[in-house]
Amino acid sequence: MAKIFMDLTPVRELPEYRRLWIGSLFSSLGFQITSTAVTLEIFSFTHSTFAVGLLGFIVVLPLIIGGLCGGVVADNYDRRKVSLTASWGMWLMTLFIALQSWINLQNQWILYTLVALESLLFPINQAARGAIIPRIVPPKLLASANALNMSVGSLGMALGPLLSGLFIASIGYNYTYLVNVFALLVSIWALYKLPTVLPEHDEKTPKVRGLCSVVEGFYFVRRTPVIAMTFIIDLIAMICVQARPLIPALVLLSFGGGDLGAGVLFSAGALGAFIGVTFSGWLSAIQRRGAFLTMSYMLWGIGFVFFGAIALFLEGRSPSESLHENLLPLVCASCALAVAGWADGVGGIFRSTIIQQETPDRLRGRLQGIFIMTLAGGPNIGIGVMGLGAALFGTSMTAIIGGVICVGAIVLATYWKPALWRYPTENTLEQ
Repeated sequence: MAKIFMDLTPVRELPEYRRLWIGSLFSSLGFQITSTAVTLEIFSFTHSTFAVGLLGFIVVLPLIIGGLCGGVVADNYDRRKVSLTASWGMWLMTLFIALQSWINLQNQWILYTLVALESLLFPINQAARGAIIPRIVPPKLLASANALNMSVGSLGMALGPLLSGLFIASIGYNYTYLVNVFALLVSIWALYKLPTVLPEHDEKTPKVRGLCSVVEGFYFVRRTPVIAMTFIIDLIAMICVQARPLIPALVLLSFGGGDLGAGVLFSAGALGAFIGVTFSGWLSAIQRRGAFLTMSYMLWGIGFVFFGAIALFLEGRSPSESLHENLLPLVCASCALAVAGWADGVGGIFRSTIIQQETPDRLRGRLQGIFIMTLAGGPNIGIGVMGLGAALFGTSMTAIIGGVICVGAIVLATYWKPALWRYPTENTLEQ
């Protein structure tokens, strides 16, 4: 069974990692529940899609600043304390979000401010956590640990929005927000149980702080082609292809099913990723991890080509809002998105592992910060690019064109810098 399902050894044999993983499971679900609830609450009293869309732009800058600063802090101080401090700050923001709902403020700018502050703290917490994992997990189990981490994120993205909608409909926004207030306490408990995790510094290498410390992290990426290419192809894939801005229009034009149909399509990619990491035991036998990662990003693009092709084929059919009447189109479209999500999920395991293994401990916090910046910035830029493309070329064609450009650009980038494709080299395998 170990060759089929993801390896659970880190959870079974490493108590510190097990607690951290359980905390991440609760916080991931809670974060997605709150994120969806905030989006729906803003729309409920503004009735403006622009007000909802503005939320995405507002969080980008805090995420970038938090990613840069968090990486530096995590490489200079006890990573356990850094993560705890950021987690308590996020807990306070979540509590304030719940309080504003309980007193019925209905002020979008207060929500924007609270979400922006939470977005500033989130990458600081994640940078420290990401740098802790290689210290508590032995190298031979690092890929397994990353698969488990990916399963938590994918499960949160798949179930969080569905649970949020269910809670809002049954108990209201105020009680829904309290779910994350309690979920984050589990994550904080897990951090309290960790030992001190001070960064390891090479005595021959002088310690740098401030802006120079940030620059040192980017300089390391630039002179390490394998890591640089993981960021490059990730940005290509995330900017060229994003389904979120296209789904509402395609439900009306091609797939049908109304709001429920849109919800199915929104969850399809995350469900595919969850399936990928759950049945990821076979990945341990793969030696050419860099080539596998590159091909997984290409499959991400190919999945969206099929998604767009299905939508284009169905255009003009005047679909109804009935889920039952549109089951076949929705299943076909969901399968295409699930394949893309599967590729992103299994590729992400090696992406995280390569970055962690090839980065010295003294720089791991900063590299995790840069990693979080690409994860946050790329998709948000991609949402804008897809929206502009839909206005120029049509919604279905934008999905097809984006997928083709994604695959083509990755092929060209790999030809230009083949270091990732050749990873690991024989020297790396011997280490």
